[in-house]
Amino acid sequence: MALTKKQMELDKIKWEISESMGVDACGSFEFCPLCNKDLENPCDKAYKKFHAKDKVKKVKKTATKKSAKKEVAATKVK
Repeated sequence: MALTKKQMELDKIKWEISESMGVDACGSFEFCPLCNKDLENPCDKAYKKFHAKDKVKKVKKTATKKSAKKEVAATKVK
């Protein structure tokens, strides 16, 4: 199993937080609900999925704002 750079980074963060809290921090991050521990580099994959969802939400939000502005502009022209 080859670890990705992101997986190694997240493992280090997880370890440091676990040490400071005195309990295993695995499962306590915002991206953890998307984790599948059966996969290779599970934290990396969950992290990427989580942030991909954020990007989709931002794109949808921007598109909604643009269409709302167009609707307002179209109403003002009439």
